Amino acid sequence: MIQIIRGIHNIKHINFNSVITIGKFDGIHLGHQKLLTQVYQISQKYKLLSIVILFEPQPLEFLKKKDIPMRIMKFRDKVKWISSYNIDTILCIRFNQSFKSLNAKEFIINILINKLNVKYIVIGDDFKFGCKRNGNINLLKEMGQQYQFNIIIIRSLYTHLGKISSTNIRIALSKNNIKLATNLLGRPVSITGKVIHGDQIARTLDFPTANVRINEKHLLSNGVYAVKIKYSIKKYCLGISNIGIKPTFIKNKQNTRLLEVHLFNKNIDLYGKYIEIFIYKKIRDEKIFSSQTELKNQIYQDIIKVKEYFKI
Repeated sequence: MIQIIRGIHNIKHINFNSVITIGKFDGIHLGHQKLLTQVYQISQKYKLLSIVILFEPQPLEFLKKKDIPMRIMKFRDKVKWISSYNIDTILCIRFNQSFKSLNAKEFIINILINKLNVKYIVIGDDFKFGCKRNGNINLLKEMGQQYQFNIIIIRSLYTHLGKISSTNIRIALSKNNIKLATNLLGRPVSITGKVIHGDQIARTLDFPTANVRINEKHLLSNGVYAVKIKYSIKKYCLGISNIGIKPTFIKNKQNTRLLEVHLFNKNIDLYGKYIEIFIYKKIRDEKIFSSQTELKNQIYQDIIKVKEYFKI
């Protein structure tokens, strides 16, 4: 099981030499996956401790305050995906004013060398770090020669549509281009959350749903989607999902954003469970209906479209 160390002050003396990668890893896209695979392979080849260094909050969240890029992935999900690469340890460093002031050389010596016994650092070809991002690949190479650690540089990945990056995934999702985001991620776009009790409105329409709260600023726009739900280990079900505030009904006075999902051919009690919803295609935008009958008829049409998409 992966070890999570929260904060530099919680690092105990590590007797093993280590291989390390550093970054935000938001989304764990194909480029991140290449880094993680390389870290694991080096750790196995040279019998090293594999470590991923993350930051909370993410640097831009601390530095910008306004117009902060929306996260693709929750921290909980990031840990899950990193764990799937058999990484030994995640070091989660608190990004604050003190850490912001740490220059690149201090970071290398005080943390990577003195605390983590680094022997290999695996980084992307655009990697920069330290106060005012004054640390770069050349500095790492220079200090690697001095302190006897190796630098492995992973080239950025590109598709015919551009660079594989968290930024481009956010842009794709903001434009409802789920297919492109999926290609950049190397897997379907997904949302995870705990199923909560709703207002039972969908049940009165003969379409019971599981409800998950979604961030008000989540990159996916409001509307109806074709989805697949993972509700247990290796247990999946197809369904239809609505993201939005249910504008047809006035009970949602706070305009709380919800993800509702209706499962096809399944009657499962999901209350209190964490589920993962894989997003495949947007069917339509959210809209207001003049009556429950009109809404119900639209849901029937939406379900037909989703089932046609999944060929069921």
